[in-house]
Amino acid sequence: MNCAMRMRSIVWFCSVAVLLHSLYAQFPPRVEDHFWRKKVVLTLDLREKINVPIERGQEGYRLYTNYSTDPITDKSPYSNREGIIVALLKGFKDGKFVGYSPKNLSQQVSFEDFDARSRRIEAGGEPVEGADEGMGGGEEDFGGDEFGGDEFGGDDLGGGIDAAPAAEGSVTPSSDKSFPYLKYYRTLVRLIEDRIFDKNKSDMYYDTQYICLVQVDPKGALADEDAICFRYKDVMDVLDDTQWRNRANDAEDRSMREIIELRRFSGYVTVVSGEESRTLNEAELRRQQIIEFEHHLWTF
Repeated sequence: MNCAMRMRSIVWFCSVAVLLHSLYAQFPPRVEDHFWRKKVVLTLDLREKINVPIERGQEGYRLYTNYSTDPITDKSPYSNREGIIVALLKGFKDGKFVGYSPKNLSQQVSFEDFDARSRRIEAGGEPVEGADEGMGGGEEDFGGDEFGGDEFGGDDLGGGIDAAPAAEGSVTPSSDKSFPYLKYYRTLVRLIEDRIFDKNKSDMYYDTQYICLVQVDPKGALADEDAICFRYKDVMDVLDDTQWRNRANDAEDRSMREIIELRRFSGYVTVVSGEESRTLNEAELRRQQIIEFEHHLWTF
């Protein structure tokens, strides 16, 4: 009996710890308790194996027939099934939140401006000079992208052993019609966050501030460019309603918000307090420096 009670106590304690960790982004420590803080920009390559479910959703998952629409086999509580990019664009279009310019995060950008600019790029035209002032961003703000070509094996990472490879650029008809330029935003995502060391709890917090979509030309003709940013607090509800698909276990799906706040992704450090990392080796060095500095704070 004592052993069983002890095990229940351990399970309860672990559950509470996970819950508290998941609330870090929503309830960061008071400013007065910030012993150390750095503004960090992380870049997520959505072609990387661990990141594929974040962007792909259920695309290419062929284990069940019409899995995402069959009311008998589909018991998922999530209404957004096509990955984080489609969910953010749909929420932006529906007016659930506003966008911000990557060059000036206090400058709002309407969906109409973003949509018109993206459609001109899709049509092969260049943006009209001055028409989208502030919509740019990119390497001068967040650092360059070192990935070229198909380092991570292309689309075959998305399906797993149970799935047939998805056709390149394939999306559901609704997304295809609403966002014909979607292929430009399915490669990179940036997270702008504060790394905060709480002097009272001696713990590091990851307070996500913005999620930014990056325009990447699949053919490599256009330079990568930060296109639009969303405040994380504004998109929490949409991310809560967006499914992250566990391709290896049908018993457990998670929301995109859980994946972000529990750090279940791979990213590389692009900027630390305005200082850019221009190569992957430099990005890895900055990441290790932050870890080492946190270790020294623990022994302070």
